[in-house]
Amino acid sequence: MKSTELRERLARIRQAAEARMDRFVERLRRFVGFETPTERTDRVRDFIRVLRDEIQVMGLQTQELEAPPSAPVLLSWYPPAPEVPAEFDVLFIGHVDTVWPEGEIQRRPFRVEGTRVTGPGVYDMKGGLALLMFTFEVLRDLGEVPAHRHIGWLWTTDEEAGSPGARPRIQEWARRARYVLSLEPAAPGGAVKVERYGVAVLEVTFRGRSGHPGLRSGGVNAIEQALGWHGMLRAWTVAHEGLWVTLAKIRGGQRTNQIPDTCRMIYDVRYADPSHLEALRTWLTAFQALPLDPERPETRRLTWTLETHMPPLPAQASRAAFERARSIAALLDWNLEGVRVGGGGDSAYAAEVGARVLDGLGVDGDGAHTPNEWADLSTVPRRVAFLAGLWWDL
Repeated sequence: MKSTELRERLARIRQAAEARMDRFVERLRRFVGFETPTERTDRVRDFIRVLRDEIQVMGLQTQELEAPPSAPVLLSWYPPAPEVPAEFDVLFIGHVDTVWPEGEIQRRPFRVEGTRVTGPGVYDMKGGLALLMFTFEVLRDLGEVPAHRHIGWLWTTDEEAGSPGARPRIQEWARRARYVLSLEPAAPGGAVKVERYGVAVLEVTFRGRSGHPGLRSGGVNAIEQALGWHGMLRAWTVAHEGLWVTLAKIRGGQRTNQIPDTCRMIYDVRYADPSHLEALRTWLTAFQALPLDPERPETRRLTWTLETHMPPLPAQASRAAFERARSIAALLDWNLEGVRVGGGGDSAYAAEVGARVLDGLGVDGDGAHTPNEWADLSTVPRRVAFLAGLWWDL
């Protein structure tokens, strides 16, 4: 397709989306109002079936796929056919679960204030689901859905828990797609995500010896040992660029009049490259061999586990799709930027099996996983046209 023709078609799509924004807002309102905490597999499953029914009415074929231990994922495809295509030109992916507990919608109801919309999951990532469905509707209304392009949508149900059930499904279908595009929210300012950090969980347990706080001897305080060790860990990680370690949970002690003999700390670990995790493992192993109290080494024991939850998304996996996306964005007078982000995502699983990916194609906004989460309605028409260009031209 010539660039002048594509520019004109994108302009028509953008204008049509602007005229239909009430549809987008109403669907987003319904989606945000249907709470889907990851751990509530019954709620997540019910929402998947709401999506299934809506998508079938839109004219796509759908199939629920089991993804134990999580709720089933939903695969949709166009053009509709009894069997799933052998290969997709583009596979769009996203997740329906959120980090917010049931009842959050009562505390923070869906609100539209000017061009800003707020509510639990509005940015991460109910907005991305609504955006793709809105894009399809606009294309359909204008007769612009290409019948010769095989397009898939894969909505998963456990991304906020590391995708233990969805990972095999993502990789199964990513192997059958020329491009995999994630509807995760855009980076603040509208940039796409061309690199992601990996995610791991570090659990460290200290065992001291209980005793009476009123006696000057007889006990070893596991919490104090853990806090001292935490300071050393922080100092070590600060010196290692590309490795972030955040203390997320700590538990120790039973009562105030007893020296605590155990302390358990759980860390969220973000890493730019697998070599960073190996460096951390080496440091932990070396430190484990050192006694915290040289005079009484038998009183202190440290044990740890380090488990990978999500791999990093390397820049080379995004390169081909990003270059094409930039040229499409330029036709919308948009200087598209690509950034690296600290959050993990399912696009990394697709890249792990060799797929060409691009992430952050959902709504613009900010505040993922915070009470200040919001999405920007003013950029939706442009993003609809952008998605249409990717649908047609990748």
